[in-house]
Amino acid sequence: MKGLLSPIARTWCKLMYRQVRRPVDGNYECGAGVRKCPLPGETEPLSTNCGLPRGRRNRGKRPSNPHTVREGRIGNPASRAMNRPFSRWLFVLAACAPVLAQPADGSPSQNPPVRVNMAGIVALVQNRNLLVKASQEGIHAAQARVAQAQALRLGKISVDGSYLRLNDQIAISSPPVHVPLLGGLTLAVPPVVIAPTDLLHVRLEAGLPLYTGGKISNAIAMARAGERASRSLSGDAEAAAILQAERFYLAVLLGREVVRLNERALDVYKQHLADARTAHRLGTAANYDVIRAETAVAEQENRLTEARNRLELAQAALRTALDLPEGAVVEISGALFEPPELPPLAEAQAAALKGHPGLQALRQKVQALAHAERMEKADYLPHVVAVAGKETVTSKLAQTDPTWFAGVRASWSLFEGGARRARVAEKASETAQARIELRHAEEQVRLAVRNSLLDYESHRSTLASARKATELARESLRLATKRFNVGTGTSLEVLDANVALTAAETGVQNSLFQMILAYLEFHRHAGDISEVALRLEK
Repeated sequence: MKGLLSPIARTWCKLMYRQVRRPVDGNYECGAGVRKCPLPGETEPLSTNCGLPRGRRNRGKRPSNPHTVREGRIGNPASRAMNRPFSRWLFVLAACAPVLAQPADGSPSQNPPVRVNMAGIVALVQNRNLLVKASQEGIHAAQARVAQAQALRLGKISVDGSYLRLNDQIAISSPPVHVPLLGGLTLAVPPVVIAPTDLLHVRLEAGLPLYTGGKISNAIAMARAGERASRSLSGDAEAAAILQAERFYLAVLLGREVVRLNERALDVYKQHLADARTAHRLGTAANYDVIRAETAVAEQENRLTEARNRLELAQAALRTALDLPEGAVVEISGALFEPPELPPLAEAQAAALKGHPGLQALRQKVQALAHAERMEKADYLPHVVAVAGKETVTSKLAQTDPTWFAGVRASWSLFEGGARRARVAEKASETAQARIELRHAEEQVRLAVRNSLLDYESHRSTLASARKATELARESLRLATKRFNVGTGTSLEVLDANVALTAAETGVQNSLFQMILAYLEFHRHAGDISEVALRLEK
């Protein structure tokens, strides 16, 4: 910054104290010579005739150069705008703008902070998560496969062309003919040219399938089922990414509360240590109480450091889940809360079996494989294609002309050595395997929903117990502190009450964290976690 301000200061001095230019001759423009600037308050002596020849003829004439004389100084009209104070200040501000725009510590300006809450995570995951982006590319690939299958109905138009150059013409030569007239006459038969040395052949052909035994229709249906399966898989990947990001977000909220509770506990320990030292000096407490209080402060500082490390780790995991850069500033808002009630088990399992995106993808996979099996069975039937075309050859050919054709082409494979039967059996086995996988996945979803509901109920009862324990620990700490201050209690009672209060309050926050997580896990299986996250934030 000093290196930039020095040129600015020199420029300011040049503007404030204009350099004096003296005319070289009265009949010509001023020279380019510039002398040093006079100090403030000094004046430049000028000749009375301003460089004009002496004489009565030149008396009263103005100098014939563009300079003017004001108060003993020669000024340039072109620089009057720069002599104005407003223009000078404007120039200085424009020159200092890059320096003033930088932070005070000299570091470059940072990007705006990323504000994260439960609803904002949904949009961040949809726009930034790498796994979600990869699943969306899978949808695009499935759409391309659908377009390929639909193109089979439109037929095909092809153009074939070739150019050949021969070393000689293709001709048919005949032996000379002997005519027994006029004493015998031999006539030479000229050769018949069949093809010239340059041959050009162009063939234009179009084909439209009329009947394929259902092969094309099943191919289109299979591609569409694959597209729906890709969309379901993308939804499943998005739901999993949202749940993971929400888990890290809740872990950050929990870690922040745990750090706050441990900081408050450390302040209480330090206050108790000061009270213990005061009581020891007054003779109302033993040295053991002071040592015990110092040990408690050291242990609490260790617990606080561990809590801060867990918070930092949770923040780093949240940045990774949202694909944020390492130095990104994240502003996390919100607090842990008690989520709403979950539906009964039967209703919850039915909703999960209907809305789970993974199960929907497996169902679409079963349908796609069933269509693939029908495609293989279509090979048992004949295929009919309408064809038309035009074929042109070199016009120099003597025996051929350009031709066109139109008709119907039919093909029917009668025997392939059992290959068709094997292909049909393969697709049938794959379809049966997909159905078994679907049934297994449904059982796993039922078990996961049951687990989420049981965890929710368990942590709700734990929350109620932790709240009662917090009330009891807070009252125990108040009584232990009062007894220690009047000299009827020990330091150990105060420290134990403080540990119990911190543990009870931490248990409350942990129970809220587990309840929200179980609530979100159920809705992840139900397929509506994004809508629930937006609703919970409101």
